[in-house]
Parts: sequence; structure tokens; C-alpha cells
Amino acid sequence: MPTFNEELASLAADLRQLRIERGKPSYRDLAARAARSATGIRLPVATQSEAFRGERLLGLDRLMGLVRILYAYDAFGAERPVPPHNSPELEPWRRRWRELAALEPARRSPAAAPPVPGGGTGFAVAHVLSRWVDNNYCAAFSPDGRILAVSGVREDNEGVVHLWDPVRGASLGTIEGEVAALSLAFSPSSGVLAVGDMHGTVHLWDTATLEPARPPLLGHDGSVDAVAFTPDGRILAAADDVNVIIRWDVATGEPVGRPLTGHSGEIKALSCLPDGRVRAAFRDGQALSLWEFRAGSSVGTHLTENPRLPLGAAFSADGALLAMTGHEETSLWDTATHALVRSLPATGEGGSEVAFSADGRRLATVDSGGTVRLWDPSTGDLLGRPLTTHKGPFSSAALSPDGRMLAVCGESNSLVVYHDTPHTEHTPPPGPLSTRALGAALRQRQAVALPPLAADSGVALRRLAFSPDGGRLVVRAKDGQILSWDPAARVQLPESLFTPPGTAPWGVDFLRGGGPARLWTRGGPHGHPVSLVSHVSFCGGRKVAVIGAEGRVSVLDAADDRKAGHVPDDVSDVFALAAAADGSRLAAAMGERVVLWDPSTPEEAALELVSHLSSVGALAFSPDGDLLATGDSDGHVLLWDVRAPAAPAHRLSGHAGPVHDLAFSSRGDRLASASGDGTVRLWDTATGEAAGSLPLTGHTGAVRGVAFSPDASLLASAGDDGTLRCWLLPGMPTARLG
Repeated sequence: MPTFNEELASLAADLRQLRIERGKPSYRDLAARAARSATGIRLPVATQSEAFRGERLLGLDRLMGLVRILYAYDAFGAERPVPPHNSPELEPWRRRWRELAALEPARRSPAAAPPVPGGGTGFAVAHVLSRWVDNNYCAAFSPDGRILAVSGVREDNEGVVHLWDPVRGASLGTIEGEVAALSLAFSPSSGVLAVGDMHGTVHLWDTATLEPARPPLLGHDGSVDAVAFTPDGRILAAADDVNVIIRWDVATGEPVGRPLTGHSGEIKALSCLPDGRVRAAFRDGQALSLWEFRAGSSVGTHLTENPRLPLGAAFSADGALLAMTGHEETSLWDTATHALVRSLPATGEGGSEVAFSADGRRLATVDSGGTVRLWDPSTGDLLGRPLTTHKGPFSSAALSPDGRMLAVCGESNSLVVYHDTPHTEHTPPPGPLSTRALGAALRQRQAVALPPLAADSGVALRRLAFSPDGGRLVVRAKDGQILSWDPAARVQLPESLFTPPGTAPWGVDFLRGGGPARLWTRGGPHGHPVSLVSHVSFCGGRKVAVIGAEGRVSVLDAADDRKAGHVPDDVSDVFALAAAADGSRLAAAMGERVVLWDPSTPEEAALELVSHLSSVGALAFSPDGDLLATGDSDGHVLLWDVRAPAAPAHRLSGHAGPVHDLAFSSRGDRLASASGDGTVRLWDTATGEAAGSLPLTGHTGAVRGVAFSPDASLLASAGDDGTLRCWLLPGMPTARLG
């Protein structure tokens, strides 16, 4: 059986051949053609290079975007229309991506480690990501936790910054450089990555496009060893190895004020405070000094004289604490009073690296022998067992903002990512459900995981729907089966939906106000063509909105297939579709664009919602039609008030994979999102905050469908792993289950 690398090389060769067959357009021509196409496709040169050279497996959206743009040329290199996303000529490429993704080791879900005895927090190795044959210099998590940046050098000694999805272990792209980057920092919005290199240059990169956000910042005479943004992201401070700190205006690229000087030694940590102060820690000989720079003044204080040199230092996110590691101990200092707060217990070999989580609740230390430890800075207690699975030497450690992911890298030619393995849900014990036990769990305001209705059937499950009375849960499987369960009795029912020969069902739905379930297939109602990737939505009684084979939307009478509503001419190449319950609004996703319109009013123009930076694949209206939820391939969920849609009402952050499905509860107060990261999340639609402290886990693959029961007492999800899972939600009348 061919290996992943062999199949990836074969795919790259076929992409190169396709490029030749289409007139061999240059990388820049392809990027420009994508920008002009009005499809939302973006093709940075670095992305194309990786695809044609077979360096990594692109995400599905990026690969299909590249293939579509290649097909937008004829054999002589002349431009032709970009084929729609569901064009038959694209399907072989989409199938090859799925086969490759299944082979890629980094995409396989890591097995969870057992919890640490004694109540400690346990970390397990999630990914070991090797990319270079030389040093990996430093690592940093983005503030939203979605990106892990790591700098290093390739075999040819060229510098590179690699961006990873830390949850899936999937590559997000590379930033090429002539020399190695020695320092990294993300802007507070996660949209810009600052990179300081050994030639004294600071680069600002757009993390969405992997293109420069502005020209390089020039002015340092030595290597830039530390960079840090102010909390508002407007100023970037950069410290070099000739003891100069320059503050840069991110918008203009100009220095702010005079360079900060007067200190000596090697920069070990840098922090920018909201009031404009800059704090820096320097190792000078055998001492660690803390400097504070204000407008027009600077003060330096020796914190410790240590015959065993201090090796590493890090500020907490608020700048209030400074952690210093040495050969003998790790110490925590109050940066305002310069007082020693506490010393962490000696752990054998001295510490060499240290890192805080953004919330300040965890501290990671790496000793000279390569052992990693997690600490509670407020108590000095060790959290869980030392991590010794992979030995260093490690030159950098980074904790995710929530402290649940840890990355270490160094001369060992590996980037190791650890994931926390806490108990994330309440699972009832086997046997009859106890009303008393369930009531106690629900009072903690967390969803209660019920045993799966379908457990690893071997067939991936897709869309699902509850009947209007809640007595039936219907699921479409990837192989075309239509499966049905009684969710209260927890028994599978005989198949009751007929799948016509030669058709491939996309999903199921129930008529508003009751009635039988309706099956929608490739043949569609009365032969109307329906794309397998499209939504089919009932709207306004017995009207139905569908997406045809060419990505065109139609509004039909569900009884006789006649046209029953208006669709604007520019609504084409549609990937996802949703309808308000009363039929007053339709929403369609076309790449990164989402448009809204009233199908009963032809003279009303469609309204475009613009905020997504990647393809939108999930849409849902609230029951009253006032809210629209949109989810994209980067894991972002936006909530829009359709009465005032100039900007999103809320941005919901938490998923680390594409959003495949969205569902509102019957009251509209909760939104559920299903993601390729294997989790389901619940959101409070009024506040935009997470409803419950943790995501709902249990699936070992992408979650494709999610649905609330009519009374919002149950949440069901279906996934690629073949499982159908249900959660009992807070507020459920548990007496009926006792």
C-alpha cells in the first residue's frame, strides 16, 4: 500500500502536469487570477509552492481553489470561466484529497492519556512534528489558540517560520526567510505575526494570507531577540542583542519616540503594558536585572545574584510576575515591588526555559535534561507528572492561552505538542439512568453525555434531524443509508425512508408544523437536481429552497416543483443555504461571501455580509429569523442580527477546525456548532459566550451534523467516526427518564 508521502508526491506531480496542460501560468498569474475571480479563492505564492512541490497536504478549500483556478485556463493559457465548486471535473481531485487526509498521520486523532492519579492535571503527547534537520529556535501560540508558530532553518540553511494547527497537527503554511527568526509574537487579534530575525529586521505577516502585512521594520543593528505587542496591538516593541529596544507603530512602520537604552546584558524577556510602559529582563553576568521604561525615564533593578547563572525568564501576560529559571531553582518575582514571591521546589536538573499561559494559571519549565513540568504559579504546586516522553535539548517552550496545550522545540529536530487530558464531560455510569444522579449533574450546568446511540458503526454519519414531536431522530449515513432512532427509548427503528435507486441522499428534513420526513437526494424532489454538498431548507410553509447542480439556488413549491420565489442573478456557485422559518429571508454562502435576500420581493437587492476570511460552509437562522449564524473553514462562528447586519453581533471563538454544521435551540437562546476538530460547542446567543465551560467531546473524527430536540432537552451529533452521540442539557425535565 502506498505511503502518505508517496501519495502526496504523486498528487504534486499531477498538479504540476495540470499546470503545464493549462499553459503553465506563473505563480503570480495564478494568484492574480484568483483575486479577480470573485470566488473568494486566495492563492498566496507560498501556498502554491508547497502544493506543486508536495511539501504538505493543503486544506481541502485551498487545494480545490488551486485546482479551480488552474481549470480557469484553456490548453493555450487563455482565461476561461472558473468552474463551480461542484463541477464534475473537480470530483477526482476532491476524492484524492479525502484519501490523502485519511493517510496523513497528523490528522489521526491522538489517543487520550489516562488521568493522573491524585487529581492532578495530565498532559499527553498529541503530535511530534518534524520538519527541519537543524535547530528549531522558538515557538509562540496565537492569542486565540488556533495557530502555533515555530521558527527554524531548513536543510539548505534558509530560515522558515512554520504555522501549525496545534489541535490537529496540520500544517497551515510557511513563511520563508533568508535567515533564521529568533523571536515571534502574535498581535492581540491573532491577525499579525511579528518575526524578528538575526539580521536585525522585524517582519509583520498577515496570518490569514501568509503575505507581508507591511514592509519590513529596519533600524536594529543586532539580531532581534525579543518582540512584544502592546495589549491594543498598536505598538510593537523589539529588543536586539546590542541592548537597544525600539518601539514601532504597527500602522505606519515608524519608530515611536527614542530607542530605549541604558541597560546591559542579554535580553531574556520583554513585556508591554497597557499604559505604555515597557518591562524587560536582562541577564548580565551572574545577575538577572529588571528594567522598567516610562516616558523619559528608565529604572533598572538587580533581582538576584546567583553563582549559578540564570538561564531563562518570562513575564506573565499582565506583566505582574517574572519567572526566572536557573541551575538550582525557578523563582517568581513581583515586578512592581521587586519582591521574591516564591521559589518552586528543586527538581533535580536546573531549569533552562520557562513560559506562562495567557491566563496566568499555568507555568511550564523545561530543565537541562529535557524534562517538562507544569506548575500552578499561585501555589507553587506541581501539576501532574513530569513529561519525559520526549527528551530535549529544548530551546523554547510555549503554552496556549488557556494553558491546555504545550509546545516545546529545540535542537532535537522535533516540535512536540502536548495536550491536556482533563475530564471534559459528565458521563453517567452504565445501567439504568438515575433521575437523582442526572439532576445532580445537571445542576452543575454542564451537558451530560449519554451512551452513544450508534457506536463506531464503520459508516460515517452526516446530517440529522429530530421529528417535530421529538420522538424520532433521523440520520443520513455517508453510504446513503437513512437510519432512525427513538431517542427516549434509545432503540433503533426500522428504516422508514425510501431511497430511490440511483440516487445519493444528502440529508433529511421534516415539514414545518408536522408531517412526514422528506428525503432530498441528488435527483431532488420531482427530479430537480440537488448538490450533495448543499443545504435544502423548508421556508414559509411548503416552499423549499434548494441548490441545483450548477450551484444555483431555486425556491420551489414543495408540492409541485414550480417556482415560488425570487433569487438574485448574482447568487451563484453557492455552497450552503439556509432559510428563515417564515420564508422571509434566505441566506447563501459563496466562498467567503454570505448574502441575504427576501425571496418574495424581487425588487429588493441582496445584502452582502462581509467578515469571513475563509469559505463559509454552515448557515443557520434562529427560530424567529432575527439571528443568522455563519461558520467557516477556519473554525470561526459569527452571529449576525439580520435587522442590523452591518457588522457581526458576536464572534464566537473556540473551534480549531472547520465548522460543518450549526443549529439553534427552539427558543433561540443557544447555538450548537459542529466542527472538524471533533468537538461540539454550545453558545449563549445573547452574550456570544460559551454556554458551559468545556466543549462536548467524544467523537474521534470530524463532527458533521448537530441538532437540538424540539424541547431543547437533548443535543445530538453525528460524525465521521460512525458514532451518533446525545447530550442531556441543563433544564431537562429529568423525571421522565427516571
